[in-house]
Amino acid sequence: MMHWIRGALPHHEETNVIFFRGLPLDALVRGLLVQRRMPLAYGTTPGWGMLMHDMNSWDSGDHDLAHYGRLCKGGGELAVFVTEPCWVKAHGPLFEYYRDGNLITGFNFENPSNPVGEEPDLLQPVLMAANLIGPMSDLDRDDNEERTVQAIAGFFSLPELEMP
Repeated sequence: MMHWIRGALPHHEETNVIFFRGLPLDALVRGLLVQRRMPLAYGTTPGWGMLMHDMNSWDSGDHDLAHYGRLCKGGGELAVFVTEPCWVKAHGPLFEYYRDGNLITGFNFENPSNPVGEEPDLLQPVLMAANLIGPMSDLDRDDNEERTVQAIAGFFSLPELEMP
């Protein structure tokens, strides 16, 4: 079984996975539709909800990421996983965490020791504990992406995403 970070929806490339809280699902869906991103699947649990959407716009030529800060203004939180930012070039996933419309922290899975945002070091302790950054880091392991997701999910108490 493939972990969802390596293919969130079978037979569908370039799917982003968003965990959200503090905002209603319909507001998130409307915001994505305004940005011409097609919602594909969703689920809700106590605490965090989850939504998957096409990374790219349905407009030809629009390959930029969605503007996630616009989607969670007014108290919402988003934990965004861009599972295949450029599958043709085989780039690793990206992670971004937004709170109240602001990028709090984000990084590329290929270089988790170089985060950005208002609190770039927010996840550094859990990434170090998972040996993903720091002097004991082991980025050559085959399960690097899964370990990164597990560290992030544990920190934010994200629900488990079951995939068939």
